[in-house]
Amino acid sequence: MTEHLNEAISLLQSATQSLTELAAIPTDRQPLRETVSTTVEQIHRALAELSAAINPPSLDKIPPELLTKADRLGIPLDDIEVRVAITTHHLSQFVGILNEIEQRFAEIRRVREYLLVRLPDISIEQLGSRLPVYTAADFEWKEPRLSPPELAAIRSKYQIDRLLQQPPRHSADLFKQIESADRAWEQAQADKQSEDLNDTDDLSNLPF
Repeated sequence: MTEHLNEAISLLQSATQSLTELAAIPTDRQPLRETVSTTVEQIHRALAELSAAINPPSLDKIPPELLTKADRLGIPLDDIEVRVAITTHHLSQFVGILNEIEQRFAEIRRVREYLLVRLPDISIEQLGSRLPVYTAADFEWKEPRLSPPELAAIRSKYQIDRLLQQPPRHSADLFKQIESADRAWEQAQADKQSEDLNDTDDLSNLPF
């Protein structure tokens, strides 16, 4: 902690000195842009050191494959600002910025600065499978169990004991019953057609 605080103090003192000297130089000879740019970088680094003093930016919880990918893309993982940025944002954002840098690598001139600027804008996504994870506890029966008298009443109402005592029906017997029912239906249709024909013949014999 003390190390980070001392580094932050040193950076802020240096930035203050630069701005003090800049104010003492005549306007026409001021290296305004360069001095201000350097001062801003020092202040950003000082803020990162202060953040690290409160919450040390350890990369131990970052998957090794992501760190390997970051190193391959030229991201300075030993840089205090980079470490603070990675550890203070969601892991999915780090994954997103790595993928973005990889896709646009040829267009990015300064990878470190690109990561620091873009990382906060990367949307947070759900990592891993989006399917719900079930455990044995999810399948436990949570409704209150029926009492013995209630079970007996249900068994009596639906005659469960009698149904359990009936021998199981074989599939062949079931098919025979279906065929018998089909033959009975066909016979009934044939009898009906015969009756209709007889009724027609009777009508034709009537004297009109």
